[in-house]
Amino acid sequence: MKSSIAQETHSDRELALRFGADRLCLWCLCASAACRRARACRGDVHACSERIADWLKAVDAERLARPDFESIETLVRTPADLRAYRAWRRALSG
Repeated sequence: MKSSIAQETHSDRELALRFGADRLCLWCLCASAACRRARACRGDVHACSERIADWLKAVDAERLARPDFESIETLVRTPADLRAYRAWRRALSG
């Protein structure tokens, strides 16, 4: 049986991850229609965070190498990825 402290810590971590995912507008990049409709994380935030971590590291590396976000767009391979990237950028600006 888990203690209420362990459960509370788990809940606190999940809330923090959800806040971070929402603040970074990761719903724009999410495959879940529920998240995109809500414009917020509505799924498994742990799975989403794991999937997106490498992508965010790559974006950060590009940002450091090329501060111009337009140059990053040229590295996006598919039209769907480009649409998701542009939606993410608009959401961050908004």
